[in-house]
Amino acid sequence: DFYFLHAKSVLQFMAAFFLSLLLRINKQLKESEEEKLKAEVSYLKAQINPHFLFNTLNSLYALTIEKSDYAPDAVIKLSNMMRYVVTESTNDFVSLEREISYISDFIDMQPLRISDENKLEYIIKGDTKGRKIAPLVIIPFIENAFKYGVNSEEDWCIKIIMEMTETDFILTVMNNKVNVNLPYDYASEKGIENTSKRLNLIYPSNHELKIIDAADSFEVHLKIKWI
Repeated sequence: DFYFLHAKSVLQFMAAFFLSLLLRINKQLKESEEEKLKAEVSYLKAQINPHFLFNTLNSLYALTIEKSDYAPDAVIKLSNMMRYVVTESTNDFVSLEREISYISDFIDMQPLRISDENKLEYIIKGDTKGRKIAPLVIIPFIENAFKYGVNSEEDWCIKIIMEMTETDFILTVMNNKVNVNLPYDYASEKGIENTSKRLNLIYPSNHELKIIDAADSFEVHLKIKWI
């Protein structure tokens, strides 16, 4: 009877222990899913920045009034960007070539609001063929550089470098800080913070993100391992 009662007590203890463990794991999974959901909702909301869209449309309108030769090309680029966001950005992973094409279209649209392209350096190194990446995890860093790093009345400079190696995708974005006048809701966006959360969810042990926020400059260094 003693051994029976002892074994019964051990089984009850083990059952209680595993039940407690399962409840704890379930709680952690639920919290993780909630964090993932919050990050994904923020990501979906930020897929097309409304201020970028409105400003671009206003610039396109001005080009059409001027009958600029650049207007048709700009309309096509904006159309390509919106098509990409609508049709492909909800996938877990997309072609790196398509992602970079989206970024290139975004950068090509910037002359609509900046006049001195010599202060912009955009470099792509390496082979993109066959590579996959999570959609829209790069653009927030680039958009941030243009948001806070362009002022035609100051000495501004932006450098964007994307490099593909055998093992990694490497992004470097640098801009010097200038005076900018932004709407409050635009200036207070947390695009980089949300993107950092997405990177932690999608590439938990396969990425490195380093941000250097200095007094007169801002730098982003991102490395993502191919998976």
